[in-house]
Amino acid sequence: MGDPALRIPFGTIVLLILAVVLYAGMMGSLVDAPHSDAAGRGMAVAFGAIFASLLFVVLALLLLVAALKGRMSLAGKIGCFVVLPAGMIAVWLAGDAWAGRDASAIWVPALLPPLIAAYALRARFLVSRVRRGGLAAEFGLAALIVVLIGAPFVRVSLVEAPDPAAQARAAEEEKARQEAQDKAVREANEREAANFAALGPNSPMADYLPFIYGNHAREARQDIRRVRSRQQDAVALLEAGRLNELSSLLEFDVDATPELCRAYASALGRAAAELDPRTGSNQIGKAIDLERQLPNLQWLAGERCDLAAPLGVLEKNLRAIADSSRITGFADKLVQLRK
Repeated sequence: MGDPALRIPFGTIVLLILAVVLYAGMMGSLVDAPHSDAAGRGMAVAFGAIFASLLFVVLALLLLVAALKGRMSLAGKIGCFVVLPAGMIAVWLAGDAWAGRDASAIWVPALLPPLIAAYALRARFLVSRVRRGGLAAEFGLAALIVVLIGAPFVRVSLVEAPDPAAQARAAEEEKARQEAQDKAVREANEREAANFAALGPNSPMADYLPFIYGNHAREARQDIRRVRSRQQDAVALLEAGRLNELSSLLEFDVDATPELCRAYASALGRAAAELDPRTGSNQIGKAIDLERQLPNLQWLAGERCDLAAPLGVLEKNLRAIADSSRITGFADKLVQLRK
């Protein structure tokens, strides 16, 4: 069977790896908390507390393994029942204080879990030790853990008088941040309004497309019908493969000329060919984008445009990737259009 001391401690290794992952998640959640707004700080502290709770569960298992298979003193075994719940609460309190801009508080979540893990590993693997040196090291490690656990509780117990100056600074910082955010949104809206106002009948249809789903959607859909070059522009856009941007083509007051029919059929054929599960992911998303073309397809089919070939390819590929009745229903509608 071999010497038990030489067996690989797989359980301890797995728990240690899991502890490292949870520790990284906790610290990653907390690190930017002081630099976020109120909502961001709340989310950071909440996620940090969740990771910390899970981390202390893993640390408890590490200590249990050390107590059962290692050489943990009786005092250490008893102390675990106090250290673990108190340590978890201490990390919660320290995370909240750190988010509140107490720079020293970060040392508690940063150091306490590694020290508890170090204690567990020492008790698990230290088979032989010099009595005096071993006890001194254990006492020093335990003392440091106690200090880190106690610091957040001491801080909470001390009732601090309100600092009007600090509160005023915090309020001013929050006000400045909100004003900057509002200013950025306002300037973006003003730029968008100015760009839209600069459009007119001589503008190309492509310049209107960014506005047909935004703040100026209604005006854009009206004005695009007055673009003098809209017929040629629609053909050019289709030839350029911008089919998805023209889902409202029938609203743009263009005619189903032979040139437009050919351009649309070609663009639809290229889009249908891309609906191949062997060519990449997000095929369902592409299918849903093409479903928005149904009004155009019905209009052009009614105008006797020859769309039989691309519709056949599209129907076949839709059935190949279908994962719901919505996609198969779309394919069934294409069969009716081909007839």
